[in-house]
Amino acid sequence: MTGPSQVADAFGAADRMVVVSPHFDDAVLTVGALIAARVEFGQPVEVLTVFSAARDDARHSGRREAFADYVVRRAEDDRALQVLGARSQRLGLFERLFREPPPLGSFGAFHPPADIASCPEVAVVRQAIEEALDSDAIVLAPLGIGNQIDHVLVAVAALGAAPSRRLLFYEDFAALSERCRRRHPVARLRRFDFRDAPGWAGVGLGCRMAALSLLIGGPNPATALGLRIHPDQWTVGAVAVTPNHEATQFRALAEYRTHLGALGGERRLHALIHRAHTRRGGDLLWQFHPPKH
Repeated sequence: MTGPSQVADAFGAADRMVVVSPHFDDAVLTVGALIAARVEFGQPVEVLTVFSAARDDARHSGRREAFADYVVRRAEDDRALQVLGARSQRLGLFERLFREPPPLGSFGAFHPPADIASCPEVAVVRQAIEEALDSDAIVLAPLGIGNQIDHVLVAVAALGAAPSRRLLFYEDFAALSERCRRRHPVARLRRFDFRDAPGWAGVGLGCRMAALSLLIGGPNPATALGLRIHPDQWTVGAVAVTPNHEATQFRALAEYRTHLGALGGERRLHALIHRAHTRRGGDLLWQFHPPKH
């Protein structure tokens, strides 16, 4: 493991930053403070949202109906990114909730199929990441912690892209649960004491997230690619978060009204994120170093 020096070098080698966000709120939830900091520093930031469309049909009901209004969700995302000063890009793929066949049960979306690496969406996302890297951008992609299918798919695409010192990985929202972190082959390389877990700042939400770690299944992104995790090939750095940048992140998160209730509400969410920043030293970013031949 290393300090943030290599992460800083990666930022310095890029003319802009592209954050790959599986869904509308993921980038702001996880690295919103970092985005605010880079914008303030003068580095252009783009958020590339992968799953940003729903099928236009009449089958939406229950949870599907609540998340199917993409006119509202796009407007929420526009306002959130405006708060941060970031620009938006959208690939327009359908999130798992709206792909066929429908996921089975409440936790069906947390059981990626064994052949997820062969999904056509993976190739689309990988191409977008490689195009950003070819244009001298620094790219931040999720690790796929928590095994949500869309997050795993994006992580598989990123891990399968051409290695670059400008490709970094951030920890998904599920990483606020130390139990979820330890089920991921990369995140568990840097463990934190359970007493430092962010979930203690909101016990109810923290317990629900810990329970999720017991219910998820299917391959993680590395397993899906047949990638063996060697500790000496991964480094992690914590990018410090200032109170002002964290406050900007929270103002941006307030725009995602569609999701806030499902995430426990603003007060609990803010408490967990603040504790994560405090106990972990900021936003954690991982870098993969392929073996030299």
